[in-house]
Amino acid sequence: MGIFDKLGKHNTAQPTVNRPAVSLTKNPELNKKISLRKEIVLDEVKRQNISAQTARVVFVLDHSGSMRSMYKDGTVQEVLERIFPIAMHFDDNAEMEFYWFDNSFKELDPVNYSNLDGYVQQVILSKDDHFGTTKYAPVMNAIIKRYAKRDKSNIPTFVIFITDGANSDKADAKSALTEASKYNIFWKYVGIGKEKFDFLEKLDEMSGRFIDNANFISVNSLSSLNDHELYAKLLTEYGDWLTLCRSHGIKVDG
Repeated sequence: MGIFDKLGKHNTAQPTVNRPAVSLTKNPELNKKISLRKEIVLDEVKRQNISAQTARVVFVLDHSGSMRSMYKDGTVQEVLERIFPIAMHFDDNAEMEFYWFDNSFKELDPVNYSNLDGYVQQVILSKDDHFGTTKYAPVMNAIIKRYAKRDKSNIPTFVIFITDGANSDKADAKSALTEASKYNIFWKYVGIGKEKFDFLEKLDEMSGRFIDNANFISVNSLSSLNDHELYAKLLTEYGDWLTLCRSHGIKVDG
């Protein structure tokens, strides 16, 4: 989208954030990957001139039947390990909230250093939950209720929402995104696979919102992107959204 092209950048210096001490995982190779990826995230934040140093990072992942093989063959675990460094950079608790969704949703344990290695097998698959159909609105409304109302904060919420297929609740999803546009929640929708994702493209361009609060990208496979490409795509428009929030009185400088 190009609606931010004329907006100026917000260059106000932010105070240094004291991150909590964290332990490394028990997997030395994974620790090396995390360390390298954190540096790439930092470089991309600087390149895109993203001013806010903190965010509550929420990872939302499709749990519909078509995703079953990705949970079981290691694909989802790899995605978690690649997304996690974004939370390590922004999140003041050094962890990432995790929700899966199908026609319902479930919030699972936050992802952190202590459980990242083997998270999918130990936290998700061990629960033996069924894989359902695809609805976006239930999990979206749950996130709005939590981060805009129950746990309201001036710290922005950055939602990374990954799906491989179309949803059956388009009107409800539109209403949820419109409601969310009044709050400091940014939605990065990521379509994976060969679907056209016409609806997500429409959400990205949808009128009637208080501000533009979403961006959509589509990739055939996340593994086809190197870390530099992945973080560049995931962070695109986040900095512009922060600027837009400030210009409309939405607090994003917690």
